Amino acid sequence: MSQTNQPLYDLISKIDAATLGVVSSPSTTLEIALDIRKASESRRVLGQMVFAQLEEDGRKILSLGQIVEVETKNRWHEDPSFKGVIKHHGKLPHLSGVADNRMAKISVQSSFDVTNQEPEIYLLGMSPSTGIPVEIVNNDLMDLLVQHHKKAITYLGKVYGTDVDLPMWFKHFGRDEDIPALGAKDAYHIGVFGKTGSGKSVTSALMLLAYAKNKKHMNILVLDPQGQFYKDRDLLPGEEEKLLDEIQETGMNVKKFKLIEDVSLPETHVELFAELLANNGFIQEAFGPFYTDEKAELMGASIASYIDGLANNPNFKLSNVDPIPLLLQMTKRFVTIKAGEKEFSKYIKDVYGTKNTQERLLGAIQKVRDALERGQSPAYLKTWKQALAMFSENRKTNIAKICEIITGKNRGNFVVLDLSPSEGEIENDNLQALFLRLIEKGIVESGGNLYAKGDSANCLIVMDEAHRFISSHSPDSRIKDLTREIVDAVRTTRKYGIGHMFITQSLESLDDEIIKQMRIFAFGHGLTMGSELRKVKEIINNQAAVNLYASFIDPSNSGKFPFMFFGPVSPFSATGSPLFVEIYSNYQDYCIKNQ
Repeated sequence: MSQTNQPLYDLISKIDAATLGVVSSPSTTLEIALDIRKASESRRVLGQMVFAQLEEDGRKILSLGQIVEVETKNRWHEDPSFKGVIKHHGKLPHLSGVADNRMAKISVQSSFDVTNQEPEIYLLGMSPSTGIPVEIVNNDLMDLLVQHHKKAITYLGKVYGTDVDLPMWFKHFGRDEDIPALGAKDAYHIGVFGKTGSGKSVTSALMLLAYAKNKKHMNILVLDPQGQFYKDRDLLPGEEEKLLDEIQETGMNVKKFKLIEDVSLPETHVELFAELLANNGFIQEAFGPFYTDEKAELMGASIASYIDGLANNPNFKLSNVDPIPLLLQMTKRFVTIKAGEKEFSKYIKDVYGTKNTQERLLGAIQKVRDALERGQSPAYLKTWKQALAMFSENRKTNIAKICEIITGKNRGNFVVLDLSPSEGEIENDNLQALFLRLIEKGIVESGGNLYAKGDSANCLIVMDEAHRFISSHSPDSRIKDLTREIVDAVRTTRKYGIGHMFITQSLESLDDEIIKQMRIFAFGHGLTMGSELRKVKEIINNQAAVNLYASFIDPSNSGKFPFMFFGPVSPFSATGSPLFVEIYSNYQDYCIKNQ
């Protein structure tokens, strides 16, 4: 619709919008009861976005909301004296159907003062009068209301159950002098939830494309434990389009790193070296068998203790040490009894407490030493070299540089860090948790330094499969340590301009403190089991909206991705009521609407 000098309410009155019903009783400023007109009884109502035109303090007000509940009532069918008639005849002649009243509940999303040419967010101060017409929102009205904010708007999908495209916005975390609507002035923590097949990967990918519009202001880091983003697999809705190609098209500088191959680890963290040896099978193959995980971990701790001792020598660098001499030197020390040690070295005694088991370990270590001295190349030597190679200075980058890219003054970087293991290795949540701790710590420290100088990091950290690494109930100490650090981070990093996006199948497994710090929630299909649904209800605090969410059809049956968004994600979410959206299931629809 073209720009004119007319007041907005005049333009709204010219829009051809269908009347659904009238305001009924009881209604409040946040929840409006609706009596549905007879002419509208045969149309789909649930999920529709509707509006009513009101007057308050001499101002023209447009109030929008979404229908979250529909109900049919017939007082004759509720009368016990008529139940017998219904039992025998199936209906009441001239009363069944004819005397039905259909009512709906509208969850108010936003209200606007439309007295002038540009809409202004408005908070209703009086509940609407009964009898006021309630009309159905269409694309013409949507376009009219956001015409002054088009550069800030992104469309991820349609209003639930309709053909109306829903304007949304995903703001960077700083201030924007050119387009004020694009700057949130504060970092947001975001949660994208849903079971496998719910569309959470598609939704997350489209949200990242929306954030990529802020390329002049922010950086994005994706921590990718399964390699889905690195391989760019099954992210955008469609068979040909690739997310990273589309991110590049926005003008962002895309960088991909596979931690196991491209990233140099800090040599001061020798515990990582021991974890790598445990994960790639070296400890079990070279010094085993170990019949419990605890004993294998203790062997790893002995190796870490020995390497840590070598690091006291300023000439020793894990980043350029020769692998075979180091292994020979280590095994020699493990089998050598020094002053103060009896029968076995402290490194063996730290693993086993009985003489028989100590002798068995001593024999295994001696076998390794003998093989190396004879110039043999046992299979485990390859895994030893692979672990050492991860500390090499000759790799593409290191963790410190990645943190610098993400928090530095050069904006427009989109970095994917693949944390998945090499082919043939087992995924190890403990090891990945250690990597995540290093990265998170580096970014938080950089953000704190910027904040102290009066600057902002303005970056988004995306953590896929977050439920695997952030759980205060995990029995694993490393997961607990990472959880504590993430909890501390989400409490403090918003003021640094560092936001987090957690993509996860489980709401319940995330620490409560993290959930409390989130500003934006996206709930896909599947969180309908008792404890999960109770969590959703605690967050939303709107029973009718929760009931609508629980009724979502499985996308595997419908081919659609319904989501309930909660938080500041749209010009139409001012009241804090949730928005119901069907995410585009075809990427071309996204492109056409956002061109």
